[in-house]
Amino acid sequence: MDGRFLKGHRAHLLGVLCSLLWFWGGDLQAQNPKSESELERMGMADLRDGDLLFQEWNCGEGCAAIADVTQSAYRRRLTHCGFFYRDRTGTLRVVEAVGRGVVSTELQDFLERTSEWRRGRVLVGRTMASPVALRAALDFALARLGQPYDAAFAIGNEQWYCSELLDAALAHGVGEGTSYFGLEPMTFRGLRGSQVAPYWQHYFDSLGISVPEGQPGINPGAMSRSSRIRLSLLSSEPTPGTMDALLLSTLFVQRSAEYQALCMQTYRGAALQLPSLLDSVRRHLGSAALLQRPAAVVLDLDETVLDNSPYAGWQIRHGSAYSSPSWQAWVDRAEAGAIPGVRDYLTTAQQLGLRIYYLSNRKRSQWAATERNLQALGLPLVGLDSLWLRVESSDKQARRDALANQATVLQWVGDNLQDMNNFKSYSTEEERLQVVQGQAERLGRDWILLPNPVYGPWEDLWHTSSEPSVEATSSLRKERLLQRLRFFRP
Repeated sequence: MDGRFLKGHRAHLLGVLCSLLWFWGGDLQAQNPKSESELERMGMADLRDGDLLFQEWNCGEGCAAIADVTQSAYRRRLTHCGFFYRDRTGTLRVVEAVGRGVVSTELQDFLERTSEWRRGRVLVGRTMASPVALRAALDFALARLGQPYDAAFAIGNEQWYCSELLDAALAHGVGEGTSYFGLEPMTFRGLRGSQVAPYWQHYFDSLGISVPEGQPGINPGAMSRSSRIRLSLLSSEPTPGTMDALLLSTLFVQRSAEYQALCMQTYRGAALQLPSLLDSVRRHLGSAALLQRPAAVVLDLDETVLDNSPYAGWQIRHGSAYSSPSWQAWVDRAEAGAIPGVRDYLTTAQQLGLRIYYLSNRKRSQWAATERNLQALGLPLVGLDSLWLRVESSDKQARRDALANQATVLQWVGDNLQDMNNFKSYSTEEERLQVVQGQAERLGRDWILLPNPVYGPWEDLWHTSSEPSVEATSSLRKERLLQRLRFFRP
């Protein structure tokens, strides 16, 4: 065998061994850079089970008091920490000790406590413990779910404060007694004071105990400065693959002949139904009734009349989630195009003498920009009464009921089922599918549904009620979508 190969092979093996020692060598020291600006950025998809998350929790006077008597890495004011892990369903979570005890919290909820966390206001601490040790540490912490919070910051009483829980869990995982980071004398005097800070004196007085000055303890700041972890900045920048679905669906809307054909086919079929629907209501209601409640069609706006795919394109190019300010900027431009087929459909409706109403969840404050957009496209907009925008609730049913009382609506047109009259906001996929089966005779007749693969309430069902639309750039969204995917197992 060639000597040069052996030499190179040995060098490669040595490099692998060093890498393993870096990750598994519990006694090695992490070489964190002197400047925070030199820290690596880590996306949520890069997080590993057992990573420590340090945050500047905005919990008011109590968090400020913690920061005043502790020191954190890079002069941060770190006041809380938790263990990251993925549960059995793949959901990203954090086990932590908070006021209500030891709990498991979804990662997004944990992060939202820190203002501007997307700008690197959360630090990730990766220990050099082995994966087996980290699993044992997580099991230790999860086994204590429901145990009480330790308001007195005492060690070893089966009550827990945030840093105590993580420290004890890691010590258990690696088999190092009671502390992984090492307990130090606590102080409540402030970094520059000689007296106990008034906040802490009042705090411990309210508990009926003396201030535990000098007693052994641990805090998030001290842990962040330990040589036993390597620090990174948690970033919300798009992680590989998380924008792929939005990219593909947006390109389908913008570039495919199939999307054009689907929209034209839908609107052409809808227009063909209008004469018979009008004849039917004339026979049943009579001309006099139609004078009181004229025949009409009601259309949603976004992705039904107006094509907002350039806004989705902006999201993809900039790696940005939907936000009210960016959406407002797009609406103000009044540059949305017309959905294929909508002009011919509206022309048919006008020729039949039908009223045309637009019922949208655009805000009432966006009226002028929306009107400019419709006028620029040459689409009919007759009077103030024809544009029904959102004032308060995003539930359209009250506005649909009001429209149905003043007009005889022949067709409801939209890009999701909740644009259809009397289709409620069902909470599960199964309920939505059952309603579709039960109302199948209305589809293509008076319920006219346009394709929208980019966004919609069908996806919102899979996210928490406190987080109705997880941002498209987050790995949390990707994790949740993958949980719903049916796939072939060879």
